[in-house]
Amino acid sequence: MSTQSPFILPLSGLSQGIYVYDLIVDDEFFATFPDSPVKHANVKLQLTVDRQTREMVLDFDFAGTTNTNCDRCLADIDLPIADKRQLIVKFSAEATSLEEEGELIYLHPDTSLFNVAPYAYEMVLLALPMIRTYDCRAGEGPYPCDEEMLDRIDASVDVAPAPDEETSNDSDKPGPWDVLKDIK
Repeated sequence: MSTQSPFILPLSGLSQGIYVYDLIVDDEFFATFPDSPVKHANVKLQLTVDRQTREMVLDFDFAGTTNTNCDRCLADIDLPIADKRQLIVKFSAEATSLEEEGELIYLHPDTSLFNVAPYAYEMVLLALPMIRTYDCRAGEGPYPCDEEMLDRIDASVDVAPAPDEETSNDSDKPGPWDVLKDIK
C-alpha cells in the first residue's frame, strides 16, 4: 500500500454529500516528495469534502509539529504548526487535464481519482513560519533550545543608547553637514 493512497479520493464512487477523512502527514509522507525541506513531521489532517454536482469543496484543517532547526540557536526543535485552508474543485468538460488557478482546480467530469497529497504537502509547507524559532525564554519548563547559544547571543548584543542620549551627546559635536549651513 502506497503512502499516498489514503490521499486519493475515488470521485466516481463519491455521491453528493459531506465526507470527513482523518489523515496523517508524517515522515513517510514527506519522503514521497523529492527535495522536501521537511524530513520529520507529525501532523494530523482532517479533510472535509463537500461533494456537489458541479464542484467539490475541500477543507484542510491540520495541526501538529514539524522538526526543524531553530533559526536562533540552531538546535533541533519540534515546531508546532496549525492552519485551515480551502481548495475548490470545479468539474468542467472543457478541462483537458488538471488546470489550476490558485485555490481553484478544474477537473474533467469523467475523472475517477483525485490525489490530494500534493495539495496537503503544499499547505503544510505554507503553514511553516518564515522565521523558525521557539520562544524559550517565556514560561516554565524544559525547552529544546540550546541555552548556552542563547546566552552567547545575549552577551554579544551591544546595548544601544537611548535616543535621548544620542541627541544630547551629538549636539555638542559638529556634524558633517554643518559645513553646508555657511554656504549662501
